[in-house]
Amino acid sequence: MKISNTTPNYINQAYAGQMSNTANQNLKSQKPADEITDSINLSNETKLRQKISIAMENEPVERKKYVADIKQQVETNQYNINAETVAEKIVGSSMNQFG
Repeated sequence: MKISNTTPNYINQAYAGQMSNTANQNLKSQKPADEITDSINLSNETKLRQKISIAMENEPVERKKYVADIKQQVETNQYNINAETVAEKIVGSSMNQFG
Protein backbone atom coordinates (compact mmCIF):
# COMPACT_ATOMS: atom_id res chain seq x y z
CA MET A 1 0.00 0.00 0.00
CA LYS A 2 1.32 3.37 -0.98
CA ILE A 3 0.33 6.61 0.82
CA SER A 4 1.17 9.84 -0.86
CA ASN A 5 1.32 13.30 0.63
CA THR A 6 -0.41 14.92 -2.30
CA THR A 7 -4.11 15.61 -2.10
CA PRO A 8 -6.02 16.21 -5.29
CA ASN A 9 -6.60 19.92 -5.83
CA TYR A 10 -10.37 19.55 -6.27
CA ILE A 11 -10.67 18.37 -2.64
CA ASN A 12 -8.65 21.29 -1.35
CA GLN A 13 -10.64 23.76 -3.43
CA ALA A 14 -13.99 22.35 -2.32
CA TYR A 15 -12.95 22.43 1.33
CA ALA A 16 -11.59 25.97 1.03
CA GLY A 17 -14.87 27.10 -0.55
CA GLN A 18 -16.86 25.60 2.31
CA MET A 19 -14.64 27.28 4.86
CA SER A 20 -14.92 30.70 3.26
CA ASN A 21 -18.73 30.40 3.01
CA THR A 22 -18.96 29.41 6.69
CA ALA A 23 -16.68 32.27 7.72
CA ASN A 24 -18.75 34.76 5.71
CA GLN A 25 -21.98 33.51 7.31
CA ASN A 26 -20.46 33.81 10.79
CA LEU A 27 -19.38 37.38 10.11
CA LYS A 28 -22.84 38.29 8.81
CA SER A 29 -24.58 36.80 11.87
CA GLN A 30 -22.39 38.65 14.38
CA LYS A 31 -23.61 41.94 15.83
CA PRO A 32 -21.61 45.11 15.28
CA ALA A 33 -19.19 45.94 18.08
CA ASP A 34 -21.35 48.76 19.45
CA GLU A 35 -24.36 46.42 19.89
CA ILE A 36 -22.56 43.69 21.85
CA THR A 37 -23.30 43.85 25.57
CA ASP A 38 -22.31 41.82 28.59
CA SER A 39 -24.57 41.07 31.51
CA ILE A 40 -24.30 39.42 34.88
CA ASN A 41 -26.97 37.98 37.16
CA LEU A 42 -26.22 37.94 40.87
CA SER A 43 -27.88 35.55 43.28
CA ASN A 44 -30.05 36.92 46.07
CA GLU A 45 -27.43 35.87 48.61
CA THR A 46 -24.75 37.84 46.78
CA LYS A 47 -27.00 40.91 46.63
CA LEU A 48 -27.65 40.61 50.37
CA ARG A 49 -23.92 40.33 51.09
CA GLN A 50 -23.28 43.47 49.05
CA LYS A 51 -25.89 45.37 51.06
CA ILE A 52 -24.35 44.16 54.32
CA SER A 53 -20.88 45.19 53.14
CA ILE A 54 -22.10 48.68 52.25
CA ALA A 55 -23.91 49.00 55.57
CA MET A 56 -20.77 47.99 57.46
CA GLU A 57 -18.73 50.65 55.66
CA ASN A 58 -21.25 53.35 56.57
CA GLU A 59 -21.36 52.89 60.33
CA PRO A 60 -23.67 55.47 61.93
CA VAL A 61 -22.36 57.89 64.54
CA GLU A 62 -25.00 56.74 67.05
CA ARG A 63 -23.56 53.24 66.92
CA LYS A 64 -20.07 54.48 67.83
CA LYS A 65 -21.48 56.38 70.82
CA TYR A 66 -23.52 53.33 71.89
CA VAL A 67 -20.46 51.06 71.76
CA ALA A 68 -18.34 53.61 73.64
CA ASP A 69 -20.98 53.86 76.40
CA ILE A 70 -21.18 50.09 76.80
CA LYS A 71 -17.39 49.83 76.83
CA GLN A 72 -17.20 52.41 79.62
CA GLN A 73 -19.89 50.58 81.63
CA VAL A 74 -18.04 47.26 81.28
CA GLU A 75 -14.74 48.83 82.38
CA THR A 76 -16.34 50.37 85.48
CA ASN A 77 -18.35 47.19 86.34
CA GLN A 78 -21.65 49.05 85.86
CA TYR A 79 -22.90 46.97 82.90
CA ASN A 80 -25.67 44.59 83.95
CA ILE A 81 -26.81 41.72 81.79
CA ASN A 82 -30.49 40.81 81.95
CA ALA A 83 -30.52 37.02 81.52
CA GLU A 84 -34.23 36.95 80.77
CA THR A 85 -33.88 39.39 77.88
CA VAL A 86 -30.95 37.41 76.46
CA ALA A 87 -32.93 34.16 76.69
CA GLU A 88 -35.93 35.73 74.92
CA LYS A 89 -33.72 36.94 72.08
CA ILE A 90 -32.09 33.50 71.71
CA VAL A 91 -35.46 31.75 71.61
CA GLY A 92 -36.85 34.37 69.22
CA SER A 93 -33.96 34.04 66.78
CA SER A 94 -34.18 30.24 66.93
CA MET A 95 -37.90 30.39 66.17
CA ASN A 96 -37.24 32.68 63.20
CA GLN A 97 -34.49 30.42 61.90
CA PHE A 98 -36.33 27.10 62.22
CA GLY A 99 -39.81 28.26 61.41
